[in-house]
Amino acid sequence: MDLHLLWAKEGRLFVKPIPRFLLDPAFCQRHLQCPGDCTCRDPPGDTCWGTPRKVALGFLYTYVCLISSESDFHVANEKRLLPRGEDDSPIEWADWKTLARALLRTYERDPAAVHPRFLRAELRLSCINAIHRFTRLPPFEPYLCGRHNYSSLFRDNLAWMAAGTVFVALVLTAMQVGLATERLWGNAAFQLASYGFAIFAILGPMCAFGLVVLGALFNLLKDLPSLLGGQRNRMTTYPHHV
Repeated sequence: MDLHLLWAKEGRLFVKPIPRFLLDPAFCQRHLQCPGDCTCRDPPGDTCWGTPRKVALGFLYTYVCLISSESDFHVANEKRLLPRGEDDSPIEWADWKTLARALLRTYERDPAAVHPRFLRAELRLSCINAIHRFTRLPPFEPYLCGRHNYSSLFRDNLAWMAAGTVFVALVLTAMQVGLATERLWGNAAFQLASYGFAIFAILGPMCAFGLVVLGALFNLLKDLPSLLGGQRNRMTTYPHHV
């Protein structure tokens, strides 16, 4: 649910399939129906039955918006995004239209019944990661890490390092041209700035690459107990036969 309708720059869109129990009236009556004395509509009462119900309605509301035609409905059924019956029979188009109309009437009657997280359409994963890095603990941890191996870790970091190196090279070239002119050759401030930027151009890439290596080593040490534990489990489960 936390990844529903997040899209990445690679063209991937995360879509959570609708679970079968969410369309079960008995389940909704038991777990999503507010009791008579519930104060979920009054702040700060958005902590009991109100939030799960709003999330469920918002989640279904996104599917009503995504499936706006019969062709969309058939694609969703083909991709197994919609639940199926116990006999693996798909939902009928007429039944889906009835459900969609009921959800739309609920939203039109009370827009606050839908959780606001689902009223923003698709959310860019890179923006969510940037916000999460500076607003959550531990800091600089992404909402969803898109790297699954160390090669992708180095590839992503070396890409921006290469772009930064090109920019630094352009600035150094411009400074070198400036030092060749009579006006800037004797300018003490420009000489000092050129000296400082030259030192930065030498140490900056080295420090950045060192931080990437340290990050990879930190992740390796963090994952090492799990890797060793998994290796021991595999050896115990599948012993070598001589």
